Amino acid sequence: MSGRKDHFPVAARKQQTGVVLGVALLGLWTIVGTLGFTFIEGWSLLDAFYMTIITISTVGYGETHPLSSQGRLFASFLILTGIGTAVYTFTRLGQVLLEGELQGVLGRKRMKNQVAKLNDHYIICGFGRIGKSVAEGLRAEGYPLCVIENNNELGADIQASGHLYLMGDATDESVLLAAGIERAKAVLALLASDADNLFLTITVKEVNPLVIVIARASDDKVEPRLKRGGADKVISPYKTACAQVLHAAIRPAVVEFLELATDREHLRLSLEELTVCDQSPLSGRSLAESQIRSRYGVVVVAIKQADGEMAFNPEASHKIAPGDILVVIGKTLDLNRLETDCEGG
Repeated sequence: MSGRKDHFPVAARKQQTGVVLGVALLGLWTIVGTLGFTFIEGWSLLDAFYMTIITISTVGYGETHPLSSQGRLFASFLILTGIGTAVYTFTRLGQVLLEGELQGVLGRKRMKNQVAKLNDHYIICGFGRIGKSVAEGLRAEGYPLCVIENNNELGADIQASGHLYLMGDATDESVLLAAGIERAKAVLALLASDADNLFLTITVKEVNPLVIVIARASDDKVEPRLKRGGADKVISPYKTACAQVLHAAIRPAVVEFLELATDREHLRLSLEELTVCDQSPLSGRSLAESQIRSRYGVVVVAIKQADGEMAFNPEASHKIAPGDILVVIGKTLDLNRLETDCEGG
């Protein structure tokens, strides 16, 4: 497959080079013809240029002025070379157009096949500033994703980013199905319009009620509507930014700690959520009995219970039940060991 992908750009470059060469030759013969008729017949540059054009194009308008024997021989030579060059040029041009279209069709088909293989993935609807940043973050974490965007001007940007993507209306059910909505883990509604995000949320929940929907809201008034429409989480970028500025102003140490815990570039601390399965050795034990802090070197910040209740800073006597989600902070290697035990490995 990789060799096949590499073939098309090389072939396209060769065809484009052929078109450039053909256009250059046509220009050359036009100059040669104009100068030739000027010197052989003594015509003006305009008459010589016009005679060259109708000769190469073979439109059959007739001679501008009567030709001498030398002029007719030169015109015959110009017809043979000019027509040959014109045929070559337009053939190459046709190949470029046809091959470019073919490459586009095969590229879209290949992209759809790759998207069809996705499972438990994230669908990012909208590749604006937020969508682009989220996609880069998910890929950096190693999560599979697919982008849906209906602005053709952003198509080249998405393609250059290397993400799997589909061009189309994210609120269209058929486009969502093509993106694997039935197999997706979450849908991120990051469209520019709150109304579109609301309609997208409703459509997604109708197709797959189990998928998680995280929606963007520009207006605070839309937030309750998005939740009624089925959004599991509503994010307001402006409200979040205001909160970050406020905390940075009055609690700079807290902000620094959170940045350290969530910024992957540091690779010292990570804030993660780990789900406890039935087979986990932690299941049914209290935090004290599990000895998470001493055995793994991580801190349990909160526990989201199976019924949805969140226990912040849980006590040592808190029992860990199957289906609980542990919100923990620690070093990556320590978290990996804890994750293995949470999964019963």
